[in-house]
Amino acid sequence: MEEKSTIPPSSAFTFKVLTEDQTRLDKFIHAKFPQYSRNYFQRMIEHELVMVNEKLAQKTGLALKEGDIVTITFPAKRKIAPQKIKELPVGFDVVFQGPHFLIIHKPSGLVVHPTSSFDKNITLVDVLVYRFPQLLDIGYAERPGIVHRLDKDTSGLMIIPNSNYAHTVFGNLFRERDIKKTYLAVVQGHPPKEGTIDLPIGRSIVDRKKMAVFTHQQARDLSKKIRESKTHYKVLEYFDDAALVQVRPVTGRTHQIRVHFANMGYPLLGDMVYGKESKLISRQALHAYKLQFNFDEEPFSFVVEPPKDFQELLKKLRH
Repeated sequence: MEEKSTIPPSSAFTFKVLTEDQTRLDKFIHAKFPQYSRNYFQRMIEHELVMVNEKLAQKTGLALKEGDIVTITFPAKRKIAPQKIKELPVGFDVVFQGPHFLIIHKPSGLVVHPTSSFDKNITLVDVLVYRFPQLLDIGYAERPGIVHRLDKDTSGLMIIPNSNYAHTVFGNLFRERDIKKTYLAVVQGHPPKEGTIDLPIGRSIVDRKKMAVFTHQQARDLSKKIRESKTHYKVLEYFDDAALVQVRPVTGRTHQIRVHFANMGYPLLGDMVYGKESKLISRQALHAYKLQFNFDEEPFSFVVEPPKDFQELLKKLRH
């Protein structure tokens, strides 16, 4: 499983600006560490972690001159007090626990892993490591025990490797698309009874915080930024102006189900990013319902029913 190298916490680096390096400060640092976003270094400057000529940098767009000395110190390791985790109102349920992996039910409202060292919000990773300390040695340091993700406000099943052997195996299974994932979603409107959405997905050109669909030609021209994406679906039940849909994504792109249905004109109910707010549910109506895979030639299948808010939504729509 490929991963761009990251810099250990609290590491410090000093660079001298050469003639060809004369540019704004955030661009200069980003060029030195392209595995991080430019926005990340802008936040480092704001947190007083960057110095120019032994003085704290005040502006992200500071124009550097030949001979300037730039020193950056990466953030210290995130520390979350155990007491905060104990007081967290949202936890997770363990559906299965074996020698090599856990299956958990992630609730909505919990981010899977921190977006950066600056993120002080409690994440699923923090709670997992608190309950299962051995996960600290599994996988990548920034997100121990994680091989796939669910959006913050999506509930449902997740695989948590409990050994580095399992981390490698599941990484390969996800890459080869040998894990079958089934979701339940409630969408606005009445989509056709069943179908396949085959549209590439990439970062939106208009709003970089959102994803968007593109043509297959655009995916071929910009293959590193726009990726082929495919979603199978089947309507299980129609309501007055909504539908309960069973969704089987072939690929696993960011926001894939939400983006694909929104592009069809049937955004998920409650999706405030790709649709609109709903009085019936306070999040996007999406639940990772079922997982199927083979591990060491043994078949596994797990199902978890939608949580209370999703069930209440269905009751309201039926009545």
